[in-house]
Amino acid sequence: MASSNDVAKRAGVSQSTVSRVLNGAESVNPKTRQKVLQAIEELRYRPNLIARSLVTKSTKTIAMVSGSILNPFFAETTDSIVQYASQKGYNVTVSFDEELTSNWLETAIGNSVDGILLSSLKLDDPVFEDLQRSGVPYMLYNRKPQIGGNYVVLDNALAGELVAKHLLDLGHSRIAYISKSGNISTFKERFTGFIQAVNSEALTVDSDLVYFLDFPEVEVEKVVWKLMNGPKPPTAILCANDAIALQCMDALLSIGLNIPEDVSLAGIDNIKIASHRAIRLTSVGHEKYQMGEIAVESLINMIEGIEDTSTPKQIVLKPELVVRNTTCKARC
Repeated sequence: MASSNDVAKRAGVSQSTVSRVLNGAESVNPKTRQKVLQAIEELRYRPNLIARSLVTKSTKTIAMVSGSILNPFFAETTDSIVQYASQKGYNVTVSFDEELTSNWLETAIGNSVDGILLSSLKLDDPVFEDLQRSGVPYMLYNRKPQIGGNYVVLDNALAGELVAKHLLDLGHSRIAYISKSGNISTFKERFTGFIQAVNSEALTVDSDLVYFLDFPEVEVEKVVWKLMNGPKPPTAILCANDAIALQCMDALLSIGLNIPEDVSLAGIDNIKIASHRAIRLTSVGHEKYQMGEIAVESLINMIEGIEDTSTPKQIVLKPELVVRNTTCKARC
């Protein structure tokens, strides 16, 4: 395997010149730079990244914990994050997990990553304090802590309010609500928006129609059957994200109900498959790629000292309602 010394000999320059070319120094003469690059190509030289990191104090690596890959939202945002980071010369190590653990954080910090991206965080997560104390630049996306922190999120309360108001305007007064745990900022705020919209119409939320599920993947079907076979079934179902809405759609169809004729259905996130011609799910969302790109761009700017880290970086994206085929007037 060729070394930087071999490259220097082939190009007829000093080893320090090779190092300056590899580190992108602008002071290198263009002709000299070209000779070094040609020697690198001819010798198929690959820099020792570990050795370089000891000199530059940078590993060009971002550690990331995304939510479950079973949720298309996280698959889509992760793709945009990895692509953007790659364009900026950073590698992203990705873990898909609903829980942020102290062991993961210790490992990431021990590997001297340049920054951390997270979308797995509970409101009162004790690991968040460890993250802040570590001094490693970080950004949260689609999640935020109880207080402070760097994050980019959707205005989730407004998102919940917008889609609930849409159903109310269609004449639905019995609206079921299905969500994941309320100990996550995203779901807590979306439910708050739902409550605000219902209360604004001088209506109250029927607690028998509200479900917070720990494992929607296995619980939704049972909940839908219970809702639609009760004495007063809802005329509409609002799901706290599109992943739950798609599971709900499958459950409704499996028991012979038509959407939206028998029951309207809506979600939040506006994932790509929501617009599929066979689905056409009414949803509220934003540009998912934008959220991922904003998060990783902000993080890289922190890492490279472009952005001030003395004050929290907090970005809230405006949601938009997208009305499709799964909602209609009550008793339509």
